[in-house]
Amino acid sequence: MMSRGATVFLLTLIWWLLPREGTAQLIELDDLPDVPDAATVAPSEPGVAPTVQQHGNRGVAGSDAGPTTQPIMLPLRPTRPQISTDRVSYRIQGQFETAEFALILPSVPGGATLAMASQSSIDVLPERSEIGVSVNGTFIGTLVPDNFDAARTDRLQVPDGVLRTGRNLVTLEVRHVHRVFCGPDAAFSVWTDILLSGSGVEVMPNELGTDPLGFLSAVAAELGRGRAVTIRTSGREFPIADAAPVIARVGDIFDGLPPDIDFAQYYTAVDGPAQLARVTVLPSGRTDPDLPQFRRGGDGAIVLLANAGRYADTGALLLGALPRGADKAETPRLEPGAPQSLEELGAPQIEGRGRYINKAVSFRLPRNWLLLASQRAELLLDYWFDSDLPEGSLLLVKVNGTTVRLLPLDEAASADRALDTLRIPFPANTLRPGVNQLSFEALVPGDPPDEACVPRSSPIFRVDGTTQLHVPPSPAMSMPDIHRVFENIRPEGIGMSDAAQGTLSLGILPQLAAIYATGDSGDRDETANHARLTVGVPSDLTSMTGDVVGGNNSRLREVLLTRVSEKTEAVDPWERVNEGRWWRVFHDLDRARELPARLREWFVAIWQGPESSLETWLQGQAAEAMLIQPDTNAPQDVWLIVRPNVDPRPVVAALALLHGQYGGPNGQVSLFSSDAGWTSWHSSSRPLRLHEPLTLANARAVVGNYVTITPGRYVLPLLSLALFSSVIAMGIMLLSRRRRE
Repeated sequence: MMSRGATVFLLTLIWWLLPREGTAQLIELDDLPDVPDAATVAPSEPGVAPTVQQHGNRGVAGSDAGPTTQPIMLPLRPTRPQISTDRVSYRIQGQFETAEFALILPSVPGGATLAMASQSSIDVLPERSEIGVSVNGTFIGTLVPDNFDAARTDRLQVPDGVLRTGRNLVTLEVRHVHRVFCGPDAAFSVWTDILLSGSGVEVMPNELGTDPLGFLSAVAAELGRGRAVTIRTSGREFPIADAAPVIARVGDIFDGLPPDIDFAQYYTAVDGPAQLARVTVLPSGRTDPDLPQFRRGGDGAIVLLANAGRYADTGALLLGALPRGADKAETPRLEPGAPQSLEELGAPQIEGRGRYINKAVSFRLPRNWLLLASQRAELLLDYWFDSDLPEGSLLLVKVNGTTVRLLPLDEAASADRALDTLRIPFPANTLRPGVNQLSFEALVPGDPPDEACVPRSSPIFRVDGTTQLHVPPSPAMSMPDIHRVFENIRPEGIGMSDAAQGTLSLGILPQLAAIYATGDSGDRDETANHARLTVGVPSDLTSMTGDVVGGNNSRLREVLLTRVSEKTEAVDPWERVNEGRWWRVFHDLDRARELPARLREWFVAIWQGPESSLETWLQGQAAEAMLIQPDTNAPQDVWLIVRPNVDPRPVVAALALLHGQYGGPNGQVSLFSSDAGWTSWHSSSRPLRLHEPLTLANARAVVGNYVTITPGRYVLPLLSLALFSSVIAMGIMLLSRRRRE
């Protein structure tokens, strides 16, 4: 007779072996095109007749029924990425904000409803808050942000004729009011999260045909679930460097953050719901003249079959079905030497609403514009502000993040009337070649601060398009910088080191390439065709050479391999040049003991310029990723070093967010962390390059740039020359006096 213990063990074993509800493990088998008759059942997918449609011809939707019978959500996809590992929600934070989403549809559904799944901060006052929804420029309704404890779905009817086949644009105009407080701080406590996987338009699986648009719609649905797009290969070494540029250009049509991409072998066990779409690449050396084509996989997924090495054909097929959205307007170019209005820079009028406001205007200076000395630029500001604003209301005018003027908004005598043009001079060296940013930041206290804000019908301030910006001209000069490389880089110039290919996901390569598949043409320089970005891991730093990494290889690796619990501020010697009064040395013993070290630091700072050494700057730093220009004499080469076992998606999102914008990585070394973003260091030994002949007209600006970047090399010789001249003058004076005597 079986013992009680054996019985318990047997029951446990039976329970363990019983099939469980929920996720199932699927072995997904793709039908390779080795069967000439498309109607023949694929051996790897019994019972399913694959429907083949070649080169973009639409299939018969009714014949494409797969295993899935539940409706599929074609989700909203943000057009502007966020730095986050969360791929299934998008946060809209602030009092007055606008967010745009792309929606890809394989056909125009009749009687469609737009689902919006959202959850808001408990601080939002729903009675005074609202979310206006528009589709392709047509207003379709308003939502109340009152889902506090969990995400819930609201549905809006979309009028016939509003949606269209292909790409659609959904715009959310959000107004948040804090239920308890009113003021600048309250703006950071009110938000609404849009759950992407539950927001969009539902379609039945048979509406996704085996054609390019059906495939792209299924890919968008897969991405909305927070899953990556899978590319199946034979398992042999995949030529990712060859395929990445085409994958990148296809990924770029989805707007916003480049899609996550996974590489897998043909026969792969997958946990969870079946895939909706994937790509299968034939083994190298085996081609089919009928490819690329689309088939229905055994799990119901739309499978794009492609020949290895012929990625351009696949890219052309998909791009022809869904071209990129309307090309993003290139950043307006400001021509130095003459005033230019904000209206000419694409900002006919700027209005600020809310208690914390930050409105920016981007503009582009020539790549070889460079002024580092004391030249002045000027802003001629035409602005207006509302009456009855609380005491302490301020408007900060900033250039590239530096405040150049602080304007009070609480002066009753100047409120709500036309003001004279205000001249605001500022240092030209706050500007840089490439993209710059003029911003207007307003801080308006609550009145009272401990109650919900009273609605205002008029804006807090307005900046007119007649406002002019004047930037002085400069000689054509340049310095090595990471951001110059990113303005030139193209997908073909992005690769991975051998060590990175064995450590990181190969999907990061086409993701990065998608960021730079398109962009401002600007005025690309002569190194544009040679710009290279290499993805690496910390071990690659060991073999790097150059004036930037020389002697700092191990310290750079430590930044990526160690975690700093408490960040210490690195002391920059340049900041100490004018610190304190020199006579304190005679009555402060501590300062007297520090005098030799301070003198040494003073001379080092005078000699090297305003930048600290890399070793000093790296003290206390920790990073998830690093951009580095190893050698300023080979400025076209930049490396992206990613810390092992770190999710690279925030790094990719940060690069995508700031591509073509001010505030991205620059200098020679730039460290990334999810909390702080990019922090950059500039080498004091960057070589200056003059791209035009030296003349009397440009000599002063050229010399000013050289003296500013390396003051010691020019100031000390000049001081020596002045001292030598003084000695000679004194000698001549003494000799002449003796002769008179």
